[in-house]
Amino acid sequence: VEPFRENATKQLNSLSSAADVLELWVKVQKIWTSLESVFTGHSDIAKELPREAKRFAKIDKDWIKVMARARETLGVVACCNADLVANTLPVLFAELEKR
Repeated sequence: VEPFRENATKQLNSLSSAADVLELWVKVQKIWTSLESVFTGHSDIAKELPREAKRFAKIDKDWIKVMARARETLGVVACCNADLVANTLPVLFAELEKR
């Protein structure tokens, strides 16, 4: 058992981290999806709420970067543990949660 302990612990930590990222990913995607239709589909709303529209535009740009990285990265665990994905999703979630 001992020869495998270190590798098993690393794998467990990697999988646990990926699970946390995926959970956050789903939350961000759910909020982003609901706001995307509001701010990109209706220019009237963006005109009425320019500050919020500008804030969403930045979030949208970062979200697109995350999606591009996900498309480029083979494997779920590798994607979730990539710095861009792991570091950007918490920021996006915090921004989307702001009122």
